[in-house]
Parts: sequence; structure tokens; C-alpha cells
Amino acid sequence: MHTSRPIEVEGRFLGVAVTHVSESQAQHWRFVATDPVVEDLDGAAFPSPAEARRVAGLVLARSRRPVGTAG
Repeated sequence: MHTSRPIEVEGRFLGVAVTHVSESQAQHWRFVATDPVVEDLDGAAFPSPAEARRVAGLVLARSRRPVGTAG
């Protein structure tokens, strides 16, 4: 059975974190992107849904910066 958590940042639904057990039997959370802004994170593994949300938030913030602006 899988457990999932919605990943939402500033009211914007970005994807879902789903539990996944690796070959080493370690459990982590796999990110499934539903918003094109975070599609580069699709399939990425995170230690927790909170970390997936944090990273997705960083990607979202980066996408909002004007071109040529250092961050």
C-alpha cells in the first residue's frame, strides 16, 4: 500500500509525494509532478513530503524571477 501527500505551495498544487521503498528497503518519497513548472522534479526522491514541498517551492520561486536576475 502506498501513502501519498499533496504538494502545494502558496495555494498552487504542484504534485504529489508518494511513498516508495528502494532496493535497499529504505523508504523515501517519490515526487510526481502535475504542474509543468516543476516537471524537472518528476520522479525525484525525497526523505519527506516536507522536503519535496521545500524544493518544489524553490523551483516555483525561481520560475517567477525575471530573466537575467541572479538569485
